[in-house]
Amino acid sequence: MKDTKSVNTTKDHARLLASAISTSPVLTGRKVDIAETLRSLPELARQLVGADFGAVTIHQEDGRVTRMIYAGLTEEQALRIGNPPIGAGLLGRLGVNNAPLRIDDIAGHPQAEGFPSGHPAMKTLLVVRVTSQFGQTANLYVARGPEREGFTPGDEVKIAALASYAEIALDNARLYEQEQRLRAMAQAAEQRMAAVIKGSAAGVVVKDAATNHYVQISGEARRISGIDFDDASAADAQHFESLYHWPDGKRMALDDIPMNAALASGQGVGPTEILFVRPDGGHVPVLVSSAPVFNEQGAIDSVVCVFVDITRIKELDQAKDDFLSMITHDLRTPLTTIKGLAAAALDSVADSRPDAAIGFLEPIDEEVDYLAELVANLLDMTRIEAGGDMFDFEVCHLADIATDSVARMNRSRDGQGRRIHVNVPPDLPAIFADPGQVGRVVDNLLSNALKYSEDDIGVVARFDAESGTVRVEVSDRGPGIPVGQEKAIFDRFARLKGAGRRGRQGSGLGLAICRSIITAHFGEIGVESSERGSRFWFSLPIDRDEQQDWRS
Repeated sequence: MKDTKSVNTTKDHARLLASAISTSPVLTGRKVDIAETLRSLPELARQLVGADFGAVTIHQEDGRVTRMIYAGLTEEQALRIGNPPIGAGLLGRLGVNNAPLRIDDIAGHPQAEGFPSGHPAMKTLLVVRVTSQFGQTANLYVARGPEREGFTPGDEVKIAALASYAEIALDNARLYEQEQRLRAMAQAAEQRMAAVIKGSAAGVVVKDAATNHYVQISGEARRISGIDFDDASAADAQHFESLYHWPDGKRMALDDIPMNAALASGQGVGPTEILFVRPDGGHVPVLVSSAPVFNEQGAIDSVVCVFVDITRIKELDQAKDDFLSMITHDLRTPLTTIKGLAAAALDSVADSRPDAAIGFLEPIDEEVDYLAELVANLLDMTRIEAGGDMFDFEVCHLADIATDSVARMNRSRDGQGRRIHVNVPPDLPAIFADPGQVGRVVDNLLSNALKYSEDDIGVVARFDAESGTVRVEVSDRGPGIPVGQEKAIFDRFARLKGAGRRGRQGSGLGLAICRSIITAHFGEIGVESSERGSRFWFSLPIDRDEQQDWRS
């Protein structure tokens, strides 16, 4: 039969361990730091096994003791001990494979050295290793004085169990420290980002994907939008979305708004030119880009919208257009005068034919024609880009337009003595267009073909029933368009590089005007080129219902 006193003592120790685990912040996993964990451990161990003294030694990688924490000593006794021991002897050792070490008589042990000289007398010693998964290494000691009995195997089990809980607590403390450090880093990064957004020269708005609330708003965003965003509520989302209009003033659909499009697609959107119509009625042209922000699980956490006020750019662009318009108007009058005087001078000497006078007057007449064409192109380019009403739509036929254009080319200087093959069926569907402006496109394409080629020119037109469009092609056998310049030649002031041409270099406005005219007719224009020549084409849509409505 077991000794009743021994059984009761074991139960008391079990209750003490359970109480220590349930009440100590070190062992319950509550958020404490490593210093607190190690500082509490010796006293817990001392109470658990009824020891007179307890201590924890913290070691470096080479085994040297860097710090020692005591329990069961008075303040005066702790001061007499002084600096931590060097870690030799029993303080630097454990059992085989770092197993717990239990000694009944310290004085009789052959390695009984390394203890502080000022330490009170001890007889029995029990040591266990405490090692966290992060590499924190310490030895936990409990000792009894000379008049006490030695430690039992049961005491060894209790201290080992306490050490295991302490290891978990150390890991928890280290994780908590890392969490705090990462949290501080995240907060600092968030504060830096908030400072960047607040001081940004662009409008920046960040919307939470789950709540639809705006969580970051720059000062420039408030200024451009005219919305305060003070309550950062879903109502602000409605106010902000109500700003969005297309550049022509038409209200944008909710799905087309960049922030909503980025949220739906999970991809960046923009930059897109948009007109903000503010709550106060003001209009602000902006360039808007938006992109989603993903969380660690790959879901969209929020969406960022960046917009820039381009009012000044628009004003400068308008000033440029106004300047071009003014210059072209002012140049027309003297050019007309010079042209008239040159023509009159040519008429006056036509009978006598003085070669010297004609030699001067003909170049003047040609140069005036060039300048007049340049001025007209500049003026038309300005009108088209400004959205001016320069088109007179009516039902017309491409066969008539092409015939008139070919006749004009045959009368021109470049067209004299040249052959232009025309294949435009008279039964092509009628189109609803401005015949004068479409004829201008055909004129320009034919003129370029004549200037860049000395061979015959071809004009072909056909109807594509599948797409409902009429397509016109002007082909030549010139040197072709240099590779990489096929799209650029339709830009303003674009000039071909490396291509042969007879006569003067063009102003670079003809094809740009052609593109603007075709675009205004909801058509397309392009070029297909090779070393054997080029084929310029444009297509115009056929809308039979619209034509019928116009006729009625």
